[in-house]
Amino acid sequence: MNSIQVLNALAAGSLLTLLASGLALIYGLRNVMNFAHGAIYMFAAFMTARLVEHTNYWVAFVVVPLTCAVLGLVLEFGLLRPFADRSVITIALVTFGLALVLSSATHSLFGTQPRVVSAPAPLDGTLDILGDPYPVYRLFLITVGLGSVALLVAWLKFTRSGLHVRAVSAQPDTARMAGVNTKRLGVIIVCLSTGFAGLAGVLAAPYLSIDTGMGDAILIISLVIVVLGGIGSIGGAIVSALIVGGLQTLGSVTAPAVTTIAPYVLLIIVLLWRPQGLGRGRVDH
Repeated sequence: MNSIQVLNALAAGSLLTLLASGLALIYGLRNVMNFAHGAIYMFAAFMTARLVEHTNYWVAFVVVPLTCAVLGLVLEFGLLRPFADRSVITIALVTFGLALVLSSATHSLFGTQPRVVSAPAPLDGTLDILGDPYPVYRLFLITVGLGSVALLVAWLKFTRSGLHVRAVSAQPDTARMAGVNTKRLGVIIVCLSTGFAGLAGVLAAPYLSIDTGMGDAILIISLVIVVLGGIGSIGGAIVSALIVGGLQTLGSVTAPAVTTIAPYVLLIIVLLWRPQGLGRGRVDH
């Protein structure tokens, strides 16, 4: 294993960390498994490609996550609150329906042809890493992806509102009795979750090929990561995403034939050993 392989694993893990953290966050507070998460990620990537055609990458870097956060408002007020008293399965199916609608809308707005986005000018070169050239954009992806999740963890651990999120996740009724505004927290968490999916889409655009199947593929692996880390556990999601990113990246070089099944084998092994997953519980730190 050399430094380039390690960095490639971190780059893949950074994207997965953003997406899995967003999924874990919304589940931890709202008990909702958002099956529209992958479609939001795909929408963000296609929107990035369109904005780059007409403006530049940095406009997309700001506009796309904000747009996806607005989609979070639609999800919160249009679906989650009206269905709040329904079963977990019902809400999951509603988010699956939203995924289908959003995918269809993405195809109508941006087409179905695969897209390629070039890295922006300041980040389109390479940097020497221990004698090997490495794309600067991937270092940017690692920094932004892991940095964003680090800020999320710091917010949950060190701020009053973050403490409220953890309290509502652990004991929602007790938190409400203590005066915590759970509805306002719900809006913040859902918008953060969808905003993270949007940020992942922006970061993925110059890194991966943009196509109509990218949302489904990454949703499945993100769900594996969330379960592997412990459903609702942010810390577990981060660790699991980095492990899975490493397995996929390093495995593609050393054992391509087993790369696709490795995360699922790992999931089975971990759940047999530790049924609650790697994390400590809902919205931990």
